[in-house]
Amino acid sequence: MLLLVLQLVPHALKAQTRASPFETLDLGITVLADVNHGALQQWWSPGPAVGIGLTTPFYLGILELGLQYAHPSALSDDVPGFRSLFVYAGWGGGRALGAGFAAAGTARVGIMAMRFEGDSLPGDRASENELGVAARAAVRWMPAGAWYAETSVSYQSILTSPHMEQVLLAAGIGRRFATPAWLRDFLD
Repeated sequence: MLLLVLQLVPHALKAQTRASPFETLDLGITVLADVNHGALQQWWSPGPAVGIGLTTPFYLGILELGLQYAHPSALSDDVPGFRSLFVYAGWGGGRALGAGFAAAGTARVGIMAMRFEGDSLPGDRASENELGVAARAAVRWMPAGAWYAETSVSYQSILTSPHMEQVLLAAGIGRRFATPAWLRDFLD
């Protein structure tokens, strides 16, 4: 009996271990909607945005890299519309919920690059780059295979003057890939 228990213990421990760092890469695309009614919405209509993200298991959690593209339109003629690209890196953790569901939370830091439209702005004011921070909570459903669906809510603050604060609801799909050995060796 003791021999049987000793043989089962390593299998039980193995089942509870975390994924190895960089073992998988999850590539996802999301559609985002800004539901905040803050300073940004006084002058611009945010419209939908799109995000592309890459996540991988990290030593103590999840590492993510991604970008979000938006094209807010001006609500009046005295401000220009603009295009924005938020490029970020994030770190967080997750927990399996059962039945193919998992929850995750991440903190992000990045740079938002904005290019304003219109000829009325001088050349040095036509673009702006600002630091941004965000906190995100997500629920993922991965029923079988490598495909998944995900929904999330995030609070994002771009450190402009005044701060551009956004509450983003997102829904998207993605696919999990096994990280090629050459890339895992490079990342490790």
